[in-house]
Formats: sequence, structure tokens, C-alpha cells
Amino acid sequence: MGERIVTEETPPPRIAPRLKSAPRIRQVYWCDLPVDAQLPEFWKRRPVLIVSKTATLNGAVLVLPFTTKSQPDNPMAFPMASPITGKKSWVICDYLTTVAVSRLHMPGRAVPRISQEDFNRIIGIALQNLPRPDH
Repeated sequence: MGERIVTEETPPPRIAPRLKSAPRIRQVYWCDLPVDAQLPEFWKRRPVLIVSKTATLNGAVLVLPFTTKSQPDNPMAFPMASPITGKKSWVICDYLTTVAVSRLHMPGRAVPRISQEDFNRIIGIALQNLPRPDH
């Protein structure tokens, strides 16, 4: 079967979620990022950290991706073992991305959740890359 071409007139397909319940903040899932990515965008299946305060099963969710590529000179990368694979990884804190919940996959029987302390540090790094509102 050929690849489906999406134009301005043809919306992309709506895919049913694989999850049984909506993802929750601080959880880590596998995510199928777009296969048509262009460098330096992230692609392929990789762990992502759920950042959204609330999410619905049929909606979208804000995530930060993990990478196993060493990030020694990246101040926007937070080092930690992947809660899914246990491998040395980095959360890329300046890559806030919105994805459909249908892109997420269960990482196993239980969904890992990072500590509040690590999450606070990750969000602190992410906020460094965003503009501050004028007062």
C-alpha cells in the first residue's frame, strides 16, 4: 500500500488510541514520533515524558523526548536513566512537542512515573528556554 499524501484539503487520519486511559503528568510512554521528520527534529519510537497537566484519551498531549545520544555540552538536557529501558538517557528539555495520544504505547504492564523532584528540575530547565511575560 502506498504512502498517503496529505494536502491542505485532505486532513490527516484520526487514529484510535492504543491506551486504555489518558496519560498523566510525569508518566513515561513509548511514542511513535513522525517518520517524515527533518533533522534536527526527533523521529522514530522513543520514550517521552508527559508534561501536560491534563490529557484526554482522544486528544493531544505535551511531551519531552528522551535520547540515548550523549549530551555533554547541552545545558537543555537533563541526565537520567530511562524509566523504560534503564539506559543512560537525557530528557531534551527544549523540545516541547505536542503529539496525539494515539502515538503513545504502553511501556509494559505498568507505566513508570518520574519523581516530582526530577520533574521539577526538568520543567525548570524547560522554562529557561521560554520567554518571560512582561510585567
